[in-house]
Amino acid sequence: MKRTPIAIVAHGGAGGINFPQRRKNGLMKAASIGYGMLAQGASSIDAVEKAVMILEDVTIFNAGTGSSLNFMGEAEMDAALMTSELQFGGVGAITHVRNPIRVARLVMEKTDHLLLCGEGAIHFARHMGIKYYNPRTDEKKRLWKRMRKKLQSRYFRKLRELVEHYGTIGVVAIDTNGLITAGTSSGGITLRLPGRVGDTPLIGTGTYADEHGGVSATGHGEEIMRAMVAFRVVSLMARYPAQRAGKIVVDYATKYGCQCGLIGIDKKGRIACANNTKAMSWCSIKDGQMKLFDMKN
Repeated sequence: MKRTPIAIVAHGGAGGINFPQRRKNGLMKAASIGYGMLAQGASSIDAVEKAVMILEDVTIFNAGTGSSLNFMGEAEMDAALMTSELQFGGVGAITHVRNPIRVARLVMEKTDHLLLCGEGAIHFARHMGIKYYNPRTDEKKRLWKRMRKKLQSRYFRKLRELVEHYGTIGVVAIDTNGLITAGTSSGGITLRLPGRVGDTPLIGTGTYADEHGGVSATGHGEEIMRAMVAFRVVSLMARYPAQRAGKIVVDYATKYGCQCGLIGIDKKGRIACANNTKAMSWCSIKDGQMKLFDMKN
């Protein structure tokens, strides 16, 4: 029986690329460790979870430690994990955990639910042995204070202009058995209202996988939700190679003012990286060959 070629691709957000070397180092580490696990026969679920956790721990990315802060200065985070067998688990507006993707996987494997949010998600995490952790960093606290001073009213204005201040991290992989897993984790938009849940943990918007492929999206969450970006790309993978499917959807999103980026892998192991923002950081490995984003952007 012919074994499916393994592959992995990770992204670090589709806003402007500040500190490109730090992003490169984090993405290379996550993709390399994930690919190594796949090469040793690990499932794509394990490889994606591990790679996402690595990115959640790199403070330059807007996920896990270093997440953006909401209007009240809290780090409410979203995360989701989905497989090509339609397994799904997500958490929304969760606080005080180190790796939201771990909790998302526990939701997928230990409950009958797909999504837990807020206090309920935190209570579940504690019940499953996830310890208290403060993901706020001094860097993000300083950014929050600067941006808060710029506000002209108690509640923020439309946030389209803040696209370069937020991002998401995501990983998609296919293992030797052909199982595809997509994982996404986000710290949200700076100064968002408390309780806001973005596209990341909503099935079909920021994260989706089925028999045709898997996708993790990044960008302006509200617009990604309206465009159902991840689901559209995976659906098109039934007819087109991954990169073509991704470009079609990014072009569609552009027409409707949706600033976004995405990564994906189809059932043949072909990789997609597409965006309509100024830049998107990413790293992929297939057939032992690593490819990286253009650090000049």
